[in-house]
Amino acid sequence: MQLKSFKTYLVRRLKSIKLVLHYAKYLSFKQPKTKQIVVCFDGLLPHGGLVDRLKGIISCYQIANALGYDFKILFDNPFELTDFLEPNTIDWIFKRKEISWHPLKTKVLYLVNDFDANPLHKIKTSNANRFYVYANIDYSKTIFPDLKAKALETQWRNSFNALFKKSNVLDEQLNAISTLKYIAFHTRFTSLMGDFKDTTSKILSEEAQEALTETLLQIINRIKTETSENAFLFSDSIKFLETVRAKTDIAVLEGHPFHMDNFDKREATSGHLKTMIDFFMISRSETVYFLKVKPMYNSSFSKYAAIIGNSNFKCIEA
Repeated sequence: MQLKSFKTYLVRRLKSIKLVLHYAKYLSFKQPKTKQIVVCFDGLLPHGGLVDRLKGIISCYQIANALGYDFKILFDNPFELTDFLEPNTIDWIFKRKEISWHPLKTKVLYLVNDFDANPLHKIKTSNANRFYVYANIDYSKTIFPDLKAKALETQWRNSFNALFKKSNVLDEQLNAISTLKYIAFHTRFTSLMGDFKDTTSKILSEEAQEALTETLLQIINRIKTETSENAFLFSDSIKFLETVRAKTDIAVLEGHPFHMDNFDKREATSGHLKTMIDFFMISRSETVYFLKVKPMYNSSFSKYAAIIGNSNFKCIEA
């Protein structure tokens, strides 16, 4: 085993042990009436941003559905998921008071950033009947190996809609912004513009930031001219959002973007509402343009928003 692989393995093992020790505090020999999968977002370990969390949720639901298991979501950090997304056709709510740990029939699966895992096989072949799962990967290709890309997207969208409906708070906010047709631009800089805290740390020089901004503005203006559509811009850089607001007629929403795992504990729910509004505004657009100009980063945020909304998705690279 190579040193890097060994370190990754060791880190994963240590995190798994931490989770087992946590759940062991809830020791009980009472078993659930049915086999159960509980996907967890409780702040014990980093989970990723909104879309990473949704990937984990949908994958676990698809596995539970395939195996005939009861499916639940424990999501209370950094906010209660039900503040924004409520159960639709599936009663998935699971509270901490319901946690129970049977030493032989309960298992923790730590799958965060584990792209090579096959959780369907792990669960299917286990003797446990309750699984607390920590996951942030879309495993749909593994779960449905015979489906093509479009069919996988349809499966993902149907799973999302079976689980969730928007809360009144979120729905009212979205409807208040726009009920007209529009296109959406999305950019992901992470730390490049020096105004967003993420897993990366590279910050471009002022000259490089200006050059990148100018290139992006040219692309945005060209597409806007070609389509003649109303347009919104969504980005993780407040600096870029302000520039677009000042130099174009592209609409920019209020609020300061931040990563869900890097939140300030003093942040009010309104801060997370901004993330949700951006995501579902993108999902409502006619076409989503994800702009990726070197050295910008890839993002699945707008891609999965487009999947949920069944919107056209175009990646513009330069």
